[in-house]
Amino acid sequence: MSPISIRWKTCGSFISKRTKFNSRQEEVIGETYLGIRKFRFYFKCTNCLAEFNIKTNPQNCDCVVECGATRNFEPWCAEDERPER
Repeated sequence: MSPISIRWKTCGSFISKRTKFNSRQEEVIGETYLGIRKFRFYFKCTNCLAEFNIKTNPQNCDCVVECGATRNFEPWCAEDERPER
């Protein structure tokens, strides 16, 4: 299941959050946050068969897109990043 909404760089199609996918999982060796392991997931596009991968970020309870896609704008994330006045 896709944890974030993304847009593929190769074909330009959009995938919304919580779309079911088959994926490969691997542990990121040598990277932990307070003893919590980080994982990398590989997804394939259903249209063009291109691959993208994301890495978990336990520090921010989020995921980071590493390559193959771009993350869509999520307004609730932008509100959290605003500086307090």
